[in-house]
Amino acid sequence: MSDQTLSTKPAWRWLESRGATIGLWTLLIGTESAAQLALKVGGDGLATLPFGVEWLLAALSNIAVLTAVGCYIGSFLSWMLILRRSSLSLAFPLSSLVFVVVLLGSWLGLGEHISALHWLGVWVIIGGIGLLAEGDS
Repeated sequence: MSDQTLSTKPAWRWLESRGATIGLWTLLIGTESAAQLALKVGGDGLATLPFGVEWLLAALSNIAVLTAVGCYIGSFLSWMLILRRSSLSLAFPLSSLVFVVVLLGSWLGLGEHISALHWLGVWVIIGGIGLLAEGDS
């Protein structure tokens, strides 16, 4: 092993801890959900403009849209770090927690009505994730 490999390996060792895994998942779900909610807010702010160059320029200067882009960058980075140590067959279904958080955010933050069927879907997603996690142990 080269001196460079030995000197850089300990710096990334923190990624192997359980706390880092929980932190990365929290970051992924939080940033991905925030991006979706910010795009909804940004899209609502652009709804009166016809689609075209003026709309694009307005979108590129809309704080909610820019927030969403930043959140997507954060979710991309956290997803790449998660995939370094997790199997895609488990990680991808776990990422569906974003659906749950977006539904809660749209209900609590945006005042959207959530039907009983949507709530049932949330519980099905949570149950499915629980089954997948149990099967992985």
